[in-house]
Amino acid sequence: HEEFNDKEQRLRRRYIDLNVNQEVHDRFVRRSKFWEATRQFLLKEGFIEINTPILEHTTGGADANPFVTHMDALDQDFYLRISHELPLKRLIGGGYEKVFDIGPRFRNENYSDEHLPEHIAFESYGAYQDYNDGMALYERMMKEVALTTWGTLKFKDVNGFEVDLDCEWPRVEYSEIMMKEYGVDVFKPDLDQLKDILKKEGVDLDGDINVNRAMDSVWKLIRKRSAGPFWMIHEPKEISPLAKQDPEDERVTQRFHPVIAGTEMGNGYS
Repeated sequence: HEEFNDKEQRLRRRYIDLNVNQEVHDRFVRRSKFWEATRQFLLKEGFIEINTPILEHTTGGADANPFVTHMDALDQDFYLRISHELPLKRLIGGGYEKVFDIGPRFRNENYSDEHLPEHIAFESYGAYQDYNDGMALYERMMKEVALTTWGTLKFKDVNGFEVDLDCEWPRVEYSEIMMKEYGVDVFKPDLDQLKDILKKEGVDLDGDINVNRAMDSVWKLIRKRSAGPFWMIHEPKEISPLAKQDPEDERVTQRFHPVIAGTEMGNGYS
C-alpha cells in the first residue's frame, strides 16, 4: 500500500487512515477495551451505570464555557453539559448509593492534546465514602484497567516519561510541593511573586490574571515535569470552593488529582 501521512487528509478521510495505518486502527481497539474495563471494574464494585441528560437548563460541575443549542418544540435554549456532576449527585439523593456515567461532554473552548471541545468522560459518585476511599478505589481501578488494556503496568516514553504504576502511589501535599519547587506559600500567595515565576518560565497568561489562576499555572509547571504516579492532595479552599474542608486543617480541602506522565488524569473530592 502507499503511505498516507498527510495530517490534513488523514483527519478528513479517517476511514482511509484506519485502513492504511495499523497503529491508528489498533488505538480504537484499545480505546474500546479501556472503557469496557472501566465499566466492568465499577460494576464489580457495586456501582450502577445511569446515563444522564446532555441537554440542560443549567450547566454545572466545572468552570467551563458551554455550547448553546435551541429546541424548536419548546422554543427554548439549552446548554450541552460540561460535566456529569449535578445529575449524578441528584441520583445519590434519589437513593442510588454508587452511580457512574461514561459519555460525552462539551466545553466551548480552545483545544489541545489534553482538552477537546467534545470528549468522552467518566464520573462516579459514592455515598458514605470520602476522598481516602476514592483514592483507594481509583488506584485499584487504573491498575486493573491498564493491565486489561495494555497488559502491563510499566510504560516507556509516555510524554517523554517512564511510568511504573506497580507501586503504592504516594500522596503529595499541594502546599509542600509548591513551597519546595518555587518557594510559594499557597496560604499567603503573592501575585507579584507568581507573575515573576511565570514570566521566567515563559508562561504568558491572557486576560484577567488573579492570584488563584496564577497559582494554578505555577502548579501546572510542576505537574508537566512530573512522571508520577502520585496523588496531589489538599488544595487550598480558595481554589477548590466546592470541595469539603478538611476538619484537621480548614485551610485545605479533601480533594485529589492523580498525576501521571505530566498530566492530571482525574479530579476527585469528598
